[in-house]
Amino acid sequence: MHIVIITYDWPPRNSISVHRPYSWAKYWAEQGIKVTVLTAAKQPFDEPLDLSLPQLPISIIETSNKKKGANFLSKIFKIPWVRSISKSLISLLTKKLNIIIDPRASWCLATKPYAIKLSKNADYVISTFGPASAHLIAMDMKKINPKIKWIADYRDLWSNNYMLKISEKLRKSIVSEEMSSVGEYADKITTVSEDMVNKLSYLLKKPVYKVPNGFDADEKKIKKISSKINIKIKKPLRIIYTGMIYRVFRDPKPLLDAISHLIETNQINFGDITVDFYGDRIEVAKEYAQQSKFKPFVRIMGHVKREIALDAQKNAGILLLLESSHPDARGTLTGKLFEYMVAGRPILCVGSCPEYEIGQVLSQTGTGIVVGPNEIKNLPEILLELIKKPTNVSWYKPNIDEILKYSRRKLALEMLSEIKKM
Repeated sequence: MHIVIITYDWPPRNSISVHRPYSWAKYWAEQGIKVTVLTAAKQPFDEPLDLSLPQLPISIIETSNKKKGANFLSKIFKIPWVRSISKSLISLLTKKLNIIIDPRASWCLATKPYAIKLSKNADYVISTFGPASAHLIAMDMKKINPKIKWIADYRDLWSNNYMLKISEKLRKSIVSEEMSSVGEYADKITTVSEDMVNKLSYLLKKPVYKVPNGFDADEKKIKKISSKINIKIKKPLRIIYTGMIYRVFRDPKPLLDAISHLIETNQINFGDITVDFYGDRIEVAKEYAQQSKFKPFVRIMGHVKREIALDAQKNAGILLLLESSHPDARGTLTGKLFEYMVAGRPILCVGSCPEYEIGQVLSQTGTGIVVGPNEIKNLPEILLELIKKPTNVSWYKPNIDEILKYSRRKLALEMLSEIKKM
């Protein structure tokens, strides 16, 4: 059996999205499957590029855009202020010109010759979104060899992405492209949550199978970590956030306001709590760190190697997860949730809603709580309890059996079984 995985996100790109396709390649190769990964040579706009994962017994084809001027642009994009300005400019042009500008789109053209060659001897092709190029490359392979079974995977939604602020006219154009590619040619669709299963089933009229994100860690260690129900939170209470922050959609301000209120009302002292932000794309947190009322307890740790970030998670007081309460975010289940889950520390999700799927997973696994818009008023009390009663967190009661359902090895093997049924 020969499976081709088409994914833009692959090491050395240091993103949580890398681990989904990587785990498939890893565990399918262990089963004797021939796996070929078709990916893109990473560019400065893909930074940080320092993720090092064990090499796998698979074939990796990395294509790059050889257009004139590409090398010059790569050098220019290495300058931080240039990257920052370019992001703002792209956002402005998207609104003004009513077009999607994605520097990764050219990957589709560079990859086409390899896709044609692979299509002749592959049994299955799995493309994982985004960018949309991944699905378009898989569609080309399916057109060339209709016998290939194409599974279109959605880590995030394409046309229905609630963070995509575009006109209705442009959205209709994207829906049309999605329908004429995935909707017409894909044999099966996979996605990360029930809500996304429902949305994609309705839109594309195709069978959709849920493959959640998960964690890739030794199950014996997980059992040992998760058995510690009564954990002790050291002083100062260290709140850790690792990952990206999106303005409006993932906003730490409600938490920072709650801490500031506790300090101003003399319920806690300066130094009782710190909020540490790790990551490369945390501009919003940097802005808050400059405000006088937040500056004493907000710390910008910046980008660090993955091993250091994982170590920080394991030594946190609590782990902060940020998400949106937007109705279309109901099914959002980022891979960061599951990475946090196996750190063995309580997870505090701010911004989502308890009834959303993040809340359901945290409740079922006993690993944390969600503080949504209706619960924000309770944040000071929750934080105060963590400081005053650090030996027993009432909302952290890990359920090992539920946690182990999200083992990436288990999920990869279940997905392989589903693929074979095709």
